[in-house]
Amino acid sequence: MRKLIIAMLVIVALLVAADFGAAAFAEHTVATQIRQQLALRSDPSVRINGFPFLTQALAGHYSAIDVQATGVSVEPLHDLDVEATLHDVDAPLAEVTSGDMHSVRAARVDGRVRIKDTDLGRAVGIEDLRIQQPSDQEITELLPAGTPAAGAPHSDRAAVRMVATTDLLGQRTEIVGIGLIQLTGGVVRITVRDVRLAQDGGGSVALPRAVRQTLLNTLSTEVKPGELPFAVTPTRVWVETGSVVVEGTASNVSLNQIRPSG
Repeated sequence: MRKLIIAMLVIVALLVAADFGAAAFAEHTVATQIRQQLALRSDPSVRINGFPFLTQALAGHYSAIDVQATGVSVEPLHDLDVEATLHDVDAPLAEVTSGDMHSVRAARVDGRVRIKDTDLGRAVGIEDLRIQQPSDQEITELLPAGTPAAGAPHSDRAAVRMVATTDLLGQRTEIVGIGLIQLTGGVVRITVRDVRLAQDGGGSVALPRAVRQTLLNTLSTEVKPGELPFAVTPTRVWVETGSVVVEGTASNVSLNQIRPSG
């Protein structure tokens, strides 16, 4: 009996190892395809969820596939972080093994793009741009009523705190702007409502009206990152320290639609 149990355990271990090996091969194949489509410098991270993998592979249907990629370029941005979860993916085994996956299709895709403050600053010409979440007091005092507070459910707008270094009276000076980010037709529009001179140790000082208006115009901008990869249209936006995050959902998506439009 003991030998039988050991033999069974060995067989199970071999089957599990074979399953993980097959999954790793499929993940590498999908990653290579995505890298080529997005013109990435390296393979993205791909994880095929669900166990056992071989059962899904033989059926040609996968419950969920997670994809993470960095350094994605969509004019005028060049360093986007992309995350996507593909749900209920139909992928014939022959295509997965051959690497030719043109008929691979997902019933739903949840996509998310992280726009880094350094990338956004480069795109709009604002040196040393830093993106932060404003305080509840700043939101209440400086932004329109109904502006979502930090931690509120994600919607098509979010409050933002922008810190930048600029020339004022011949000196390099740090300024703080408080504004609102809105998604309008796929465009990330930033409207700064107030800008002040930052003080050492915290706090801020009001600026002369003419200087203030110039800085409001400079910090207010819009960026159209195009559709998200996998044909996802952005519908929600929020702010994290160092980045603006936009996300959305798409249905009935082909792997051929991975490349976002610029």
